[in-house]
Amino acid sequence: MENMTYEKAIERLEEIVSLLENNEIPLEDSISLFQEGITLSKYCDDKLKNIQEKVAQIYENGQLSEFKSEE
Repeated sequence: MENMTYEKAIERLEEIVSLLENNEIPLEDSISLFQEGITLSKYCDDKLKNIQEKVAQIYENGQLSEFKSEE
């Protein structure tokens, strides 16, 4: 999952939500999908927080400053 883009993670999360809402899959599969969804949700949240930190570094005190990439 480390190499997954935010967009791909959201796409998969939407797919999981759709599958769970249909109520047409066995309970065991639902639990597995739910766990995957929680993992993807945390991954997306972490990605967004990382981007917010980068934006805060770029735009500091109303002034643009040099961005220092950690990657």
